[in-house]
Amino acid sequence: MSLTLLEPAWLWGWLLLPLLALVRTRVRVPGQLALRIAIGALLFLALARPAWWSADAREHAVLVVDGSASVDPAARERVIAAVLDARERFSDDVVDRVVWVGDEGTRFGDRRAQDLTLRPTGSPSTALHAALRSIPADARGSVTWITDGRATDPWFGAALMELQERALPLHVVPTAAAPLPARIAALRSPSCVRVGERATMDVDAVGPGEVVRVEVFVADERIASLDVPLEREAGTATFAWEPRETGFVEVVARCEGHELRTTVAVDDPLRVLYVGERVTGARDALGRLLGRGFVLETASASDAAPIPDLERDDLVVLDDVPAASLSPEFQRALATAVFERGLGLVVCGGEASFGPGGYRDSALDALLPVEAIQKEEKRDPSTTLVLIIDTSGSMGGERIQLAKEVARLAMGRLLPHDKVGIVEFYGAKRWAAPIQPASNAIDLARALNRMDAGGGTVILPAIEEAFYGMQNVQTRYKHVLVLTDGGVESGSFEPLLRRMADEGITTSTVLIGPEAHSEFLVDLANWGKGRFYAVPDRFNLPEILLKQPTSSRLPAYKPGSFALTTRGGRGFWGDVDPRSAPPIAGYVETTARPGSETLIAIDGEGDPLLSTWIHGLGRVTTFTSEPTGPGTAPWRAWDGYGPLFARVFARTADESRPPFAFTLERRGAQLELTARRTRPGTTRPRAVQVDGATELELEFVATSHDVEFATLLVPPTTPVRVVAGADGDPAMTRLVSNARADERDELAVPARAAVDLERFAAVTGGDVVDASGLARYVPRAGGSAPPPRLVEWAPWMFGLALVLYLFDVFHRRRDRGAATAGA
Repeated sequence: MSLTLLEPAWLWGWLLLPLLALVRTRVRVPGQLALRIAIGALLFLALARPAWWSADAREHAVLVVDGSASVDPAARERVIAAVLDARERFSDDVVDRVVWVGDEGTRFGDRRAQDLTLRPTGSPSTALHAALRSIPADARGSVTWITDGRATDPWFGAALMELQERALPLHVVPTAAAPLPARIAALRSPSCVRVGERATMDVDAVGPGEVVRVEVFVADERIASLDVPLEREAGTATFAWEPRETGFVEVVARCEGHELRTTVAVDDPLRVLYVGERVTGARDALGRLLGRGFVLETASASDAAPIPDLERDDLVVLDDVPAASLSPEFQRALATAVFERGLGLVVCGGEASFGPGGYRDSALDALLPVEAIQKEEKRDPSTTLVLIIDTSGSMGGERIQLAKEVARLAMGRLLPHDKVGIVEFYGAKRWAAPIQPASNAIDLARALNRMDAGGGTVILPAIEEAFYGMQNVQTRYKHVLVLTDGGVESGSFEPLLRRMADEGITTSTVLIGPEAHSEFLVDLANWGKGRFYAVPDRFNLPEILLKQPTSSRLPAYKPGSFALTTRGGRGFWGDVDPRSAPPIAGYVETTARPGSETLIAIDGEGDPLLSTWIHGLGRVTTFTSEPTGPGTAPWRAWDGYGPLFARVFARTADESRPPFAFTLERRGAQLELTARRTRPGTTRPRAVQVDGATELELEFVATSHDVEFATLLVPPTTPVRVVAGADGDPAMTRLVSNARADERDELAVPARAAVDLERFAAVTGGDVVDASGLARYVPRAGGSAPPPRLVEWAPWMFGLALVLYLFDVFHRRRDRGAATAGA
């Protein structure tokens, strides 16, 4: 402490004080003059502002005592006595003690504790925060935590960070813990449980033995009975159950007299838009197969039907639907919903989906994780060819040989299933070879070789004979080839040839000889819808076109019995074991695209049967057979038939994103409901707190464009049930926070889950103190020393001068009154 004057020049005023004795006054008592000089001296000293700098060196020690039921009773008594002994030992330095009292806390009965300040708290983390509030921000101090380490909540981070920032050590005094009774520590369920869907729950149990028997009930119906194996006092077991109704379902677990109740939020079934019905009754059969976890609605996606509203659906199923049955607008809307909103899409079926006429080259082709294999078959359609050869006298010599050579070339282009006939005309007409299979090559060659030139040229009857001869012939193509030197009679050729063309019989002409052109033969070919050829010599033989070979798409569906191989782990399949699936009875051959995941394949072939991938924000899954058709007939006796498809459909719909994703987090008496926007939009979240028949609308506050939250204040022992969604969206999400959801039962915390007290002490620079030496232990303080504080005396001196002045006034008036009375 040091003294100083902030305005020392005022002390020169003391030189004026002796002048008070020289001034003529009516002071009759010498003491009054001294009193007035003292008043003046105090006033000048006060104006000089005397002050001193002081520093508070006191160290604040705070004790946090674990008085919970998890502490061994005998150890607790020893700790209480040690605390009181320690209090007597360093009571001059301790300004506060914080005692954490659990549900079965102990109050100090010792008379020495009558004036001890108790700050009961519900958890060790809040006790540490209370201890920190007992130490001034600018003071040195320490916190001593006496505990068994079995904390009921994990919220130590903020307290430890503040201890580190303020350089306050946390000293820990480990105490013995009471033996754990057989007890259920927790019932844990997935965040999203849907009606009709198999849900898994974990049962955490503690106890002194090796096994704890637990029974689980829903509405007084036992849904599971299991033995929880224990290792180092704790263990976990899992069971599966299927909720039968939506809402908030209470699940009760019991073991050896202990009961734990928890509420599970069960959401509505998945909404599935079903497009199909190629197989009669397929929708109803699929609905029965999937169970209560799915609601199937049928819609038409043809050009004539309006585009279905995809915003309200979680999944779209295209069941063996040809692409031609889906309007281009619906295909584009579906592709956009999958890519941008995360809508799930399942494409399954047979030839209509993946075979000819399927999705190949359609707007949905790029969405699929498989690519259709479209094999083609070359087909040579059957043809009947009638050769009409001019054997008149003008065809003598080299011309008849050229005609035979052209005829041989034309017949050489035919296949065994084709047919050939030969008509010759030489003033008359006759069948040199009646219409017969082209495979009779020897007979046809003999008929051709026997021809020789001689006679007149009358061609019209020969064409009529060929026309009549083809009336009963059933082949794809019918063709007449006229070979002549062009010197023919006139007649009604045009009506006949046009009639033949109308009935599918085409006529071509071949000019034999050195002439380059014949207008008459060109007209015959035009009327008969054929072609005109010129053969001047044997070096210019034409290639006669009799038919156009075609190709056809082979059926992609492969019937038979095909064994399967499965892939993928529990992340996709959950509790379903696809390895026991029987062989499939038929499928459509496809190839997996790069980046896709084949979950079920054809054994040996490697062809994908069940494939999936992420496309944009959504998941697309293909099943290249009929879910309820002939292809899966062998699966109908398999008990995994329905669960497999239910899991595949649910997993595909997992990526479907509602407008908001909600989380409900409890911390003590405060709950925070957070709504995070999952896709662009302007809709607002909405939520109500449900308490029986009462609903309380919650008010959201936006922290950003994508995040809004609502705060609820409820007692920690009160469960909270919330139904949340988005304005204009019928889909609702149920959330629940069970009573004390952020805490654990202190009698259900095993030793291996206790906090690491030594580490807590190490990170804050504290000590680990044995409980037996607590009475002799003086906590080591930390933290920075408080800054010096300036204390001014001027107010006190002004006050003292005022008191003296009033005293002087009082004496003067009293003396004056006495003098008046004497007179």
